Amino acid sequence: MGDTKETQIIGIISGKGGVGKSVVAVNTASMLSKLGKSVVLVDADLSNPSVSLHLGLSYTPIGIQEVLGGKNKMTDGLVIHPLTGLRVLPASLKYKPDTSLKNLKSVLKQLTAYDYVIVDSPPGITEDVENIIEACDKVVIVTTADIPSITSASKIVSLCAAVKTSVIGIIVNRITNATYELSNKEIETMSEVKTLCDIPEDEHVPASIAARLPVVLYKPQSVASQKLKLCTLLLTGETPEQILQPSLISKLLDMIKRILRLK
Repeated sequence: MGDTKETQIIGIISGKGGVGKSVVAVNTASMLSKLGKSVVLVDADLSNPSVSLHLGLSYTPIGIQEVLGGKNKMTDGLVIHPLTGLRVLPASLKYKPDTSLKNLKSVLKQLTAYDYVIVDSPPGITEDVENIIEACDKVVIVTTADIPSITSASKIVSLCAAVKTSVIGIIVNRITNATYELSNKEIETMSEVKTLCDIPEDEHVPASIAARLPVVLYKPQSVASQKLKLCTLLLTGETPEQILQPSLISKLLDMIKRILRLK
Protein backbone atom coordinates (compact mmCIF):
# COMPACT_ATOMS: atom_id res chain seq x y z
CA MET A 1 0.00 0.00 0.00
CA GLY A 2 1.07 3.58 -0.58
CA ASP A 3 4.68 4.41 -1.26
CA THR A 4 7.90 3.34 0.44
CA LYS A 5 7.83 6.04 3.11
CA GLU A 6 7.62 4.96 6.71
CA THR A 7 4.23 5.00 8.36
CA GLN A 8 3.51 8.32 10.06
CA ILE A 9 1.67 7.99 13.37
CA ILE A 10 0.01 11.31 14.20
CA GLY A 11 -1.91 11.98 17.40
CA ILE A 12 -4.75 14.51 17.48
CA ILE A 13 -4.65 15.87 21.04
CA SER A 14 -6.55 18.49 23.05
CA GLY A 15 -6.10 19.81 26.55
CA LYS A 16 -9.84 20.05 27.17
CA GLY A 17 -13.07 18.77 25.73
CA GLY A 18 -15.46 20.53 23.36
CA VAL A 19 -12.83 21.95 21.02
CA GLY A 20 -13.62 19.68 18.05
CA LYS A 21 -10.67 17.32 18.26
CA SER A 22 -12.56 14.32 16.91
CA VAL A 23 -13.90 16.39 14.00
CA VAL A 24 -10.31 17.24 13.06
CA ALA A 25 -9.19 13.61 13.41
CA VAL A 26 -12.04 12.16 11.35
CA ASN A 27 -11.83 14.76 8.58
CA THR A 28 -8.03 14.70 8.37
CA ALA A 29 -8.05 10.93 8.00
CA SER A 30 -10.86 11.15 5.42
CA MET A 31 -9.00 13.74 3.35
CA LEU A 32 -5.81 11.68 3.36
CA SER A 33 -7.78 8.69 2.15
CA LYS A 34 -9.36 10.85 -0.56
CA LEU A 35 -5.84 11.82 -1.65
CA GLY A 36 -5.07 8.16 -2.26
CA LYS A 37 -3.16 7.52 0.96
CA SER A 38 -3.67 4.34 2.95
CA VAL A 39 -4.92 5.42 6.37
CA VAL A 40 -5.96 3.87 9.66
CA LEU A 41 -8.02 6.01 12.03
CA VAL A 42 -7.67 4.81 15.63
CA ASP A 43 -10.15 5.79 18.33
CA ALA A 44 -8.08 5.81 21.50
CA ASP A 45 -10.72 7.53 23.62
CA LEU A 46 -11.66 4.56 25.79
CA SER A 47 -14.15 6.36 28.03
CA ASN A 48 -16.05 8.45 25.46
CA PRO A 49 -15.37 7.13 21.94
CA SER A 50 -16.97 9.00 19.04
CA VAL A 51 -15.19 8.03 15.81
CA SER A 52 -17.74 5.31 14.98
CA LEU A 53 -20.57 7.77 15.63
CA HIS A 54 -19.00 10.39 13.35
CA LEU A 55 -18.64 7.85 10.54
CA GLY A 56 -21.91 5.99 11.00
CA LEU A 57 -20.19 2.66 11.56
CA SER A 58 -22.20 -0.24 12.92
CA TYR A 59 -21.43 -1.56 16.38
CA THR A 60 -18.57 -4.05 16.37
CA PRO A 61 -17.81 -6.45 19.24
CA ILE A 62 -14.08 -6.13 18.61
CA GLY A 63 -12.45 -2.77 19.28
CA ILE A 64 -9.19 -1.33 20.47
CA GLN A 65 -9.90 -2.59 24.00
CA GLU A 66 -9.85 -6.20 22.84
CA VAL A 67 -6.69 -5.64 20.78
CA LEU A 68 -4.91 -3.92 23.67
CA GLY A 69 -5.88 -6.74 25.99
CA GLY A 70 -4.48 -9.35 23.63
CA LYS A 71 -7.84 -11.05 23.09
CA ASN A 72 -7.83 -10.25 19.37
CA LYS A 73 -5.39 -9.36 16.63
CA MET A 74 -5.22 -5.90 15.11
CA THR A 75 -6.67 -7.22 11.84
CA ASP A 76 -9.71 -8.56 13.72
CA GLY A 77 -10.64 -5.07 14.88
CA LEU A 78 -10.16 -3.08 11.65
CA VAL A 79 -13.34 -1.91 9.96
CA ILE A 80 -13.51 -0.40 6.46
CA HIS A 81 -15.54 2.78 6.08
CA PRO A 82 -17.12 2.30 2.62
CA LEU A 83 -17.45 5.95 1.60
CA THR A 84 -13.87 6.98 2.36
CA GLY A 85 -11.92 3.73 2.21
CA LEU A 86 -10.61 4.47 5.69
CA ARG A 87 -9.54 1.60 7.87
CA VAL A 88 -10.87 2.29 11.35
CA LEU A 89 -9.90 0.71 14.65
CA PRO A 90 -12.89 1.75 16.75
CA ALA A 91 -13.23 1.77 20.52
CA SER A 92 -16.01 -0.21 22.11
CA LEU A 93 -18.97 1.94 23.07
CA LYS A 94 -19.23 -0.11 26.26
CA TYR A 95 -17.06 1.35 29.02
CA LYS A 96 -14.36 -1.10 30.09
CA PRO A 97 -12.50 0.45 33.04
CA ASP A 98 -9.76 -2.17 33.21
CA THR A 99 -8.35 -1.39 29.74
CA SER A 100 -4.96 0.35 29.61
CA LEU A 101 -3.16 2.12 26.78
CA LYS A 102 0.28 1.23 28.14
CA ASN A 103 1.02 -1.07 25.20
CA LEU A 104 -0.57 1.20 22.58
CA LYS A 105 2.82 1.87 21.00
CA SER A 106 3.42 -1.80 20.24
CA VAL A 107 -0.12 -2.09 18.82
CA LEU A 108 0.31 0.91 16.51
CA LYS A 109 3.71 -0.33 15.33
CA GLN A 110 1.87 -3.26 13.72
CA LEU A 111 0.33 -0.88 11.18
CA THR A 112 3.40 -0.69 8.93
CA ALA A 113 1.38 -1.40 5.77
CA TYR A 114 -0.20 2.06 5.87
CA ASP A 115 0.94 5.56 5.00
CA TYR A 116 -0.73 7.24 7.97
CA VAL A 117 -2.15 6.28 11.34
CA ILE A 118 -4.32 9.04 12.82
CA VAL A 119 -5.02 8.64 16.54
CA ASP A 120 -7.99 10.38 18.13
CA SER A 121 -7.15 11.00 21.77
CA PRO A 122 -9.38 11.68 24.77
CA PRO A 123 -9.24 15.27 26.03
CA GLY A 124 -7.24 16.41 29.02
CA ILE A 125 -3.99 15.37 30.61
CA THR A 126 -4.33 11.82 31.84
CA GLU A 127 -2.27 8.66 31.87
CA ASP A 128 -4.05 7.54 28.69
CA VAL A 129 -3.10 10.77 26.93
CA GLU A 130 0.52 10.39 28.05
CA ASN A 131 0.57 6.88 26.61
CA ILE A 132 -0.88 8.14 23.33
CA ILE A 133 1.68 10.93 23.03
CA GLU A 134 4.51 8.47 23.67
CA ALA A 135 3.07 6.08 21.04
CA CYS A 136 2.89 8.73 18.29
CA ASP A 137 5.67 10.06 16.08
CA LYS A 138 4.11 13.52 16.07
CA VAL A 139 1.07 15.26 17.50
CA VAL A 140 -1.10 18.19 16.55
CA ILE A 141 -2.95 20.05 19.29
CA VAL A 142 -6.51 21.24 18.75
CA THR A 143 -7.82 24.17 20.77
CA THR A 144 -10.32 26.98 20.72
CA ALA A 145 -9.16 30.60 20.96
CA ASP A 146 -9.99 31.19 24.62
CA ILE A 147 -7.59 31.44 27.55
CA PRO A 148 -8.65 28.22 29.38
CA SER A 149 -8.22 26.15 26.21
CA ILE A 150 -4.85 27.68 25.35
CA THR A 151 -3.66 27.17 28.91
CA SER A 152 -4.58 23.48 28.65
CA ALA A 153 -2.93 23.27 25.21
CA SER A 154 0.28 24.72 26.68
CA LYS A 155 0.33 21.90 29.23
CA ILE A 156 0.10 19.38 26.39
CA VAL A 157 3.07 21.10 24.72
CA SER A 158 5.09 20.70 27.92
CA LEU A 159 4.12 17.04 28.19
CA CYS A 160 5.20 16.40 24.60
CA ALA A 161 8.55 18.04 25.31
CA ALA A 162 9.02 15.85 28.37
CA VAL A 163 8.60 12.64 26.37
CA LYS A 164 10.36 14.07 23.29
CA THR A 165 7.40 13.77 20.92
CA SER A 166 7.36 16.42 18.19
CA VAL A 167 4.47 18.90 18.09
CA ILE A 168 3.59 19.76 14.49
CA GLY A 169 1.57 22.77 15.57
CA ILE A 170 -1.76 24.00 16.90
CA ILE A 171 -5.07 24.02 15.05
CA VAL A 172 -7.36 26.75 16.36
CA ASN A 173 -10.92 25.52 15.92
CA ARG A 174 -14.43 26.97 16.18
CA ILE A 175 -13.38 30.58 15.57
CA THR A 176 -16.23 33.08 15.88
CA ASN A 177 -14.21 36.33 15.68
CA ALA A 178 -15.48 37.39 19.10
CA THR A 179 -13.51 40.18 20.77
CA TYR A 180 -12.43 37.90 23.62
CA GLU A 181 -10.82 35.36 21.28
CA LEU A 182 -7.04 35.31 21.27
CA SER A 183 -5.15 36.07 18.08
CA ASN A 184 -2.82 33.52 16.52
CA LYS A 185 0.16 35.59 17.67
CA GLU A 186 -1.12 35.54 21.25
CA ILE A 187 -1.68 31.79 21.04
CA GLU A 188 1.83 31.22 19.70
CA THR A 189 3.30 33.37 22.46
CA MET A 190 1.44 31.51 25.18
CA SER A 191 2.07 28.02 23.84
CA GLU A 192 5.48 28.56 22.19
CA VAL A 193 4.18 26.54 19.23
CA LYS A 194 3.18 27.74 15.77
CA THR A 195 -0.47 27.78 14.71
CA LEU A 196 -1.07 25.71 11.58
CA CYS A 197 -4.47 27.10 10.66
CA ASP A 198 -7.74 28.25 12.13
CA ILE A 199 -11.18 26.82 11.42
CA PRO A 200 -14.31 28.95 11.80
CA GLU A 201 -17.46 27.85 13.58
CA ASP A 202 -19.61 26.36 10.82
CA GLU A 203 -23.17 25.03 11.06
CA HIS A 204 -22.30 22.38 8.50
CA VAL A 205 -20.06 20.60 11.03
CA PRO A 206 -22.81 19.58 13.52
CA ALA A 207 -25.06 18.83 10.54
CA SER A 208 -22.42 16.48 9.16
CA ILE A 209 -22.09 14.73 12.53
CA ALA A 210 -25.85 14.21 12.59
CA ALA A 211 -25.60 12.82 9.04
CA ARG A 212 -22.68 10.60 10.17
CA LEU A 213 -20.50 11.80 7.32
CA PRO A 214 -17.23 13.81 7.51
CA VAL A 215 -17.94 17.44 6.68
CA VAL A 216 -15.28 17.41 3.93
CA LEU A 217 -17.59 14.97 2.12
CA TYR A 218 -20.93 16.18 3.45
CA LYS A 219 -20.38 19.81 2.38
CA PRO A 220 -16.96 19.95 0.64
CA GLN A 221 -17.20 23.61 -0.34
CA SER A 222 -18.09 24.88 3.13
CA VAL A 223 -15.62 27.17 4.87
CA ALA A 224 -14.87 24.56 7.54
CA SER A 225 -14.21 21.91 4.89
CA GLN A 226 -11.80 24.13 2.98
CA LYS A 227 -9.91 24.93 6.16
CA LEU A 228 -9.82 21.26 7.20
CA LYS A 229 -8.35 20.40 3.80
CA LEU A 230 -5.66 23.03 4.32
CA CYS A 231 -4.98 21.71 7.83
CA THR A 232 -4.53 18.22 6.40
CA LEU A 233 -1.88 19.44 3.98
CA LEU A 234 -0.06 21.46 6.62
CA LEU A 235 0.08 18.79 9.29
CA THR A 236 1.17 16.02 6.91
CA GLY A 237 3.26 17.91 4.38
CA GLU A 238 1.19 16.65 1.47
CA THR A 239 1.00 19.18 -1.37
CA PRO A 240 -1.78 18.43 -3.90
CA GLU A 241 -3.16 21.90 -4.62
CA GLN A 242 -6.20 20.54 -6.43
CA ILE A 243 -8.08 19.66 -3.24
CA LEU A 244 -8.14 23.32 -2.24
CA GLN A 245 -9.75 24.40 -5.49
CA PRO A 246 -13.52 24.50 -5.99
CA SER A 247 -14.98 21.91 -8.33
CA LEU A 248 -15.88 22.88 -11.88
CA ILE A 249 -19.58 22.69 -11.01
CA SER A 250 -19.11 25.11 -8.11
CA LYS A 251 -17.24 27.50 -10.37
CA LEU A 252 -20.04 27.39 -12.94
CA LEU A 253 -22.68 27.98 -10.26
CA ASP A 254 -20.75 30.97 -8.92
CA MET A 255 -20.45 32.37 -12.44
CA ILE A 256 -24.21 32.01 -13.01
CA LYS A 257 -24.97 33.74 -9.70
CA ARG A 258 -22.69 36.65 -10.63
CA ILE A 259 -24.39 37.00 -14.04
CA LEU A 260 -27.83 36.97 -12.44
CA ARG A 261 -26.81 39.69 -9.97
CA LEU A 262 -25.69 41.89 -12.85
CA LYS A 263 -29.12 41.74 -14.52
